Amino acid sequence: MKRLSTLVLSALAIAAVSGLTVLRTGLVAEAARPGRWDSWTPLVTTTYPVEGSFTDIAITDYYADVHLRPSRDGAISVSARDAEGVSRTVQVVNGTLTITRPEPTAGERIFHHEDDDPELTLYLPAGNYGALTVTTTSGDVETSAQLNFASASLTTVSGDIDLNGAVNGPVTCLSTSGDIELRCPTAGAVQIETTSGDVELTGCYVDSLNVLSTSGDIDLEHSVAAGAIVIDTTSGEISLERADAASLTLSTVSGEVEGSLLTSKNFSVSTSLGRVSVPTADPAGAPCTVTTTSGDIRLVVRP
Repeated sequence: MKRLSTLVLSALAIAAVSGLTVLRTGLVAEAARPGRWDSWTPLVTTTYPVEGSFTDIAITDYYADVHLRPSRDGAISVSARDAEGVSRTVQVVNGTLTITRPEPTAGERIFHHEDDDPELTLYLPAGNYGALTVTTTSGDVETSAQLNFASASLTTVSGDIDLNGAVNGPVTCLSTSGDIELRCPTAGAVQIETTSGDVELTGCYVDSLNVLSTSGDIDLEHSVAAGAIVIDTTSGEISLERADAASLTLSTVSGEVEGSLLTSKNFSVSTSLGRVSVPTADPAGAPCTVTTTSGDIRLVVRP
């Protein structure tokens, strides 16, 4: 047995050395590529004026982080930090401020330094605006609490979404692997879809909430829906901290459902393998349906 263990360890050692050799060879070959490691594309900052009146805002970008921030002097401007020679189009068309960037080349994607991300910042006077639409690939999207919108549609693939401020109408947030965080004092119907990104709502009062996720966790803190809350995830956990709604439908396969609600509920709970701990159902309470396969269910009512 000792000899067998020795042989196994020797084989593992050889495999590890071989792997390191292959890795080192790959790194050497990669480093030999002209400009791969020592010629990062420098980023420069360009400021664009905004001419014309508008209510709606539409931004299309790729990997730049998009920020909407209140201006200190009340002026409206666009500041972009990107590769030298990249020029954005900033114009007002039919009452919509449109900001677009040309599609980047493969070289631009490769040579940006990881500690110096491209950024696009729109400075606006604090106040209310119309529809906000932002589409990007890997960039983050962040709005200020001092900027309110009639509606918001935010789409990214791997970037994070951080929406603050009130939204009078519908909110749509779509992401694949990026996290989504809403800290809106008020919002209309909220639709969130993500694959592996986490979802968090903090201090929100919304008309309704619908969250569809695969493996991301969903966390509602001090958030209430006037209508229904529907959350569907496969392996993500659902956490509620003093949350509530006119009706709740919470579904997960292997994730857990836990936390606190503000009012008594008419609970309908189902799980195959998980453990259940919920208050006694109140027939006069709002419906709360919780379904899991192997995840535990632990809920309390804490006004």
